[in-house]
Amino acid sequence: MSNRTVGYILLLAVLVFSAALSACTRTPLSAETPLTVLGTLAASGMPEATEARIVVSRNKHVVEETVPVINNEFAATIQVPVGEWTVSVLLVDADGIVLYQSKSQTVQMSLDQEQLLEIVLRPADSQVHVNIDLKDYVFRQVALRARIHFDDEIYEVIRPDSLTPLETTIEISPGSYEFKVELYTESFRVGDRISPGVWQVIHISENEEVFIDWSPASEGLSVIGRVETLLPAPADFRFQHSADGVLLTWSRVNHYEAAGYFLFAQTSPLERYELLTSVPLEETSFLHALEPDHALDINYAVAAVSTSGLVGYYSTQRFSRP
Repeated sequence: MSNRTVGYILLLAVLVFSAALSACTRTPLSAETPLTVLGTLAASGMPEATEARIVVSRNKHVVEETVPVINNEFAATIQVPVGEWTVSVLLVDADGIVLYQSKSQTVQMSLDQEQLLEIVLRPADSQVHVNIDLKDYVFRQVALRARIHFDDEIYEVIRPDSLTPLETTIEISPGSYEFKVELYTESFRVGDRISPGVWQVIHISENEEVFIDWSPASEGLSVIGRVETLLPAPADFRFQHSADGVLLTWSRVNHYEAAGYFLFAQTSPLERYELLTSVPLEETSFLHALEPDHALDINYAVAAVSTSGLVGYYSTQRFSRP
């Protein structure tokens, strides 16, 4: 083997060794990426927030960071593993009481790409105690369920029996709400609803415990009744043949509640009587016009009508076409 050949082999070995060494010493990609969280709070008349607690979570995994709040502002940069995470912020005072909180936000962490998240803070949830007072409610023994509405949010309350108070405690953010309570019996089906509720506006203040005593709206119902007897059947109910049809006559019913008369006709025993007059007649006669092809036999009836619309007893008469 020549010296030149040996030189080529040595040079190739050096290049292969250098490439392998370079691959072994290369810096691996980072599994964490910086997440910067910025927050600003504009508020007055509230206790001063001293710390911001930033919570980054995914399932059971949680990354937390606490930073000071200075002039109602805070900022923090956290190293967060890649993937999708949920971020929320709590602002607390010197005693550790939560004053403000943010809605949970989702952030996607990517390799070598810093994320900037600006948080909007709102007042912390207030505790609202709702007590449903059924002491004077007519269905208090069967009202076992309630649906409490705060705008579009619905909270359901169930009690095991009528002796247990119907009440609950709800965590809700401060603000003005349209509020109502619906009452149910043994289920929340529509057919078991016994009180639809009345909408009203309530105000939930910031950093305050609220107590609401609610009772179903009830109104007095006055029922006045009187006994009304059926009017007697008109007497002397007769018919006469006429070129234009049948002339029906009867005697007037002498009663202070009589308001008029209804006339009926039946052309077949298989059918019911049909009303010939849509409004009560004040007269005591009526001409029923007949077509040439009309039925040969017709059963007529007349009845007096009271001022309250009650139809009295029938007088009947059978007519046969000659």
